[in-house]
Amino acid sequence: MGKLGYINYLDGFRGFCCMFLVGYHWPMPTMSIPFGWEVLQAFFVMSGYLITRILVHDKAKQPSLKDFYTRFIYRRSFRIFPLYFAYIAFWVVVFGVAIVANIGLLKQISEEVGRNLGFLLTYTYNFMGLANHFRDVEYLGSAVFGHLWSLSLEEQFYLFFPLAVYFLSRKNLLYTCVAIIVLSPLLRYGGYEWLYSIQPDTKWAATSLYRMAPFQMDSFATGALLALTGFKWIKKPILATLSLLAFIVGLYIFIRWYTVAYQGTSFQEIGANRNLESWLIHDYQHVYILSLVNIAAAMIFMCFERGHGLLPKVFSNSILAYLGKISYGIYILHMPVLLCWLIFYTKLVPIGIRDAYPLAYEMVAWVIYMSVLLLVSHISYKYFEEYFLHWKEKIDAKKFANLRK
Repeated sequence: MGKLGYINYLDGFRGFCCMFLVGYHWPMPTMSIPFGWEVLQAFFVMSGYLITRILVHDKAKQPSLKDFYTRFIYRRSFRIFPLYFAYIAFWVVVFGVAIVANIGLLKQISEEVGRNLGFLLTYTYNFMGLANHFRDVEYLGSAVFGHLWSLSLEEQFYLFFPLAVYFLSRKNLLYTCVAIIVLSPLLRYGGYEWLYSIQPDTKWAATSLYRMAPFQMDSFATGALLALTGFKWIKKPILATLSLLAFIVGLYIFIRWYTVAYQGTSFQEIGANRNLESWLIHDYQHVYILSLVNIAAAMIFMCFERGHGLLPKVFSNSILAYLGKISYGIYILHMPVLLCWLIFYTKLVPIGIRDAYPLAYEMVAWVIYMSVLLLVSHISYKYFEEYFLHWKEKIDAKKFANLRK
């Protein structure tokens, strides 16, 4: 196998998806996006796809298990750990200052440090809800840590999947991915019933289900399957992808209509205002809709891989590509930047102006927020993350030259 090529247009797609997630978390009505979890699923599928390509390429060089595993883990660590742990350390300091100085607002923002620091430090934050149920610790939500569960989920995949690639033949790895994809809907069905039985709270059960690794395995497995097969049996990739996307949209529309017409439930109660937990459990969507979205994301990447349509050209755009490059910083930093900006902005603008010109109020808030977020993320990448990326490549060239070819 030759040297593994860099897929530059996936940076653009990553940047686009990251902006979508930022819109999903925007709290005001005009610029908010009611559905954004699908984009997060696409990130998981993308991780499965890219990581499998890397691991299969490295395995073909016939390295020892130590070199194979060590190289992968340290490269991921140099990319992920510095900003992640610097971010947590910052809020630990803030929490300490808030306690010592008795600053109420700072204590309220950073108080989760006192309850769930262990989960954050060990990348087990996605299991925090379940663990805290048995610890009898209430989870109140977090404006600065709540989005980090997805990084815990990805890190768990990074720890265990390389071992599967190393010890399984390509054929058995393929069969394993198919088995995971087929069985995951059943696992989610049983998992939700179990979670609801131990705590009959639909929001808690649905949130725990969505975040925990056993119920998201097919997201990564779908991406891995694409990396292993290229979905070569699909002869008309654009038509197949558009057909599946149209089916998913039609399914959303049907569920909304069916809910209102036959179940007497307002759509506001099950899906609007980013009410993800209620939406995903309604009509057993947690069983099948995740699988459909994962497959659709993988098929989009299939179109990328085969160079079909305008997708590769559109997402090779330099602006989107750079957003993809700094997307890790955007994702980690967007919630605290949003929180700090809105606190300042609501105090800055008189309530009379907000009520009289709500659209102008929101648009100004959005433009300034995005400008600050992109600037902070750029600084993070250029003057912090890039330092560690440089060392990653330097060490890689010195210790694993044979795997870089």
